[in-house]
Amino acid sequence: MIERLKLTILVEDSSRSENKGLQAEHGLSVLIEIPEQKCSLLMDTGRSPNTLLHNMKILRTDLNKINIVVLSHGHYDHTGGLVGLLKQLNKPIPVVAHPEIFKPKFKIDPYLKYIGLPCKASEIETWSGKLVLARNPVKIMNGVSTTGEIKRITSYEKVLGFWTVENEKFVKDLMRDDQALVLKIKSKGLAVISGCAHSGIVNTVNQAKRLMKTEKVYAILGGFHLIGASKERINSTIEDLDKINPDFLYPCHCTGSKAIKEMTKTFGKKCKPLKTGDTLEL
Repeated sequence: MIERLKLTILVEDSSRSENKGLQAEHGLSVLIEIPEQKCSLLMDTGRSPNTLLHNMKILRTDLNKINIVVLSHGHYDHTGGLVGLLKQLNKPIPVVAHPEIFKPKFKIDPYLKYIGLPCKASEIETWSGKLVLARNPVKIMNGVSTTGEIKRITSYEKVLGFWTVENEKFVKDLMRDDQALVLKIKSKGLAVISGCAHSGIVNTVNQAKRLMKTEKVYAILGGFHLIGASKERINSTIEDLDKINPDFLYPCHCTGSKAIKEMTKTFGKKCKPLKTGDTLEL
C-alpha cells in the first residue's frame, strides 16, 4: 500500500491551450511518481520518442528518476517511444509486459496496416531494457502491480477489428497482451491505470479488485477504448462503472468524445477527461 502518488500525462491525443509548447499526438504515456519509495514508473511511451522526450523536457521530467517501464499492450501508439527513451536513460531498467506483446499486429482500415511494436525485443535489450515478460501479475512494489492477463467476463466487452498471425494463419487478435497497472492507496482505495483497456474497462477494474482483494476503487484513469463503440456498449459500460462507484474517472486517449459525454452526464464532476500535460495528485 502506498501513501500517495503523482501522475503526469506526458503524451495524449490532445492538449489544453494553456499547456504551451507541449505536443499532442495519438498515443499515451503516463508518469507515476511514488515519493515514499523514490520510484517513478512510466506507463507506456506514446507513439514516438520525439514527442515523448520533447514533452518531458518541457515538463522538466528528470529522466534519471525513471525506475521501471510498464507497457500496457503491443500497439505502436503505446510503445513507439520506448527505444528512444532507453537510449537517453542509458541504464539497466525493467520493462514489464505480456509475452504476446511482440506478436505481429494488424488492422484493416480501410486496408491492411501494421500497428504493432516498431522495435524488436533485441533492440530493447541492446539499450539495457531488461524485459520482464509475464502473463500473470508482476509485483512492482507493495501496493503496486500489473493486472497480468485480464479475465474477459462481461458479455458486451468484445475485442474487435484486430488481426495477427498464428501457426501460419491470419486470425483475429484477441489482444491477450492487454494489461493495466493497479495501485493501492492508503485510506482511498485503488487507482487503476489502463492503456487502452482492450479487455474492457469493466473487466480491467474487476481484475484489479480481485488482485488487490479490495472493493473500493478511488480512480480509474486512461484509455477506455470506447471510441466507435455502440450506444449499447457505452451504456452497459457506464452502468457497470456506476456500480463500481469510483470516486473519480479520468478518461482519455481512445475513450472517445461520445463516451466521455455520456460519462459526464452520469458522473458529473467525478468525470474529468485528461489531456497532455495534466497532473494529478492522488
